[in-house]
Amino acid sequence: MSADLDPRFRIVASQVLEERATQITALSTGVLDVSEPAGAADLWLAARRLRAALEIFRSCLGRVEYREGRAEARRISRAVGKRRDIDVVIAAYESVLEETAPEDAGGLGKLVSNLRREQATANRALAQVVHGRRMQAFRVRIEEIADSTVGNESVDRVEEYRTVEVLPPDVLDLIGKRLARLRREAGESLEADGVEAQHRMRVAAERLRYALELSGDALGSQAHTARRAARGLQEVLSEIRDCDLAVPPARQVIGELEAEDVATIIERGRGSRDLDPVLVQAAPNRAAYRGVELAVVHLLARRQMLFERFKRLWMEQSRQGVWVALETSLKVES
Repeated sequence: MSADLDPRFRIVASQVLEERATQITALSTGVLDVSEPAGAADLWLAARRLRAALEIFRSCLGRVEYREGRAEARRISRAVGKRRDIDVVIAAYESVLEETAPEDAGGLGKLVSNLRREQATANRALAQVVHGRRMQAFRVRIEEIADSTVGNESVDRVEEYRTVEVLPPDVLDLIGKRLARLRREAGESLEADGVEAQHRMRVAAERLRYALELSGDALGSQAHTARRAARGLQEVLSEIRDCDLAVPPARQVIGELEAEDVATIIERGRGSRDLDPVLVQAAPNRAAYRGVELAVVHLLARRQMLFERFKRLWMEQSRQGVWVALETSLKVES
């Protein structure tokens, strides 16, 4: 911990970390109920925001406290994130299934059943992370870490914290790196085949947004504008990612249906010198492919629409000078 930090900054660190630990503990209650998938998404975001807060207030923490806090945030984020991703994919296919004719729905039903089994597995793993005693230990440890930020000083806490008006140099440096990472990923992300870059840019936008949540008041209106812009990028890129997550399970089911039909056709043609093409017309899963393949087409079309929206959003933000203004504000403060 740096001894020359503004005491107000350390107070805010303590309050923010404690608040976010409280939020995570509250959200963990009921998160295993798969009929309410929003709970997993909320907990996942809360864990990500805790990690972002630890990064912003790293200079207030000892090395051990920072590493342990980050490990706690990652552990929760990874476990609930896996459940959240499956929830999103199930919701996408169930919405398509509702609009699919019964004769075309067999493959989609199989797909959703597969996903439900994966969801149950992910939920069991999540249960090991959010059970009562584990979350109680998490809350106690984060509160200890929060208390460590103020050291031995006697300070009065207010009921609600406000971001401080002056930021330490390391926070300005962190925000600068977050901004640079976002802009660096933009070039490849604007290409149609830049899938991995788009996912990296989503993470960069998220981290910049959460950093600015806690530091924006010190940087002025440019930072608040940039925070809103980063949120917009994060949201559209997250929807793109969700489309990408949903396609592989459908491809897998199509492969399983094809393998079943191949085995059936071979069995029916056994003893013949060659397979009669007529047998293809009697493939048991011939109607099941249609629903799954149309669902994939729907997802790919939606992804393309989101990609075009992302490009327009980035171009508009760049035209307005959002990122240049933030960069200038950081230079003025440093």
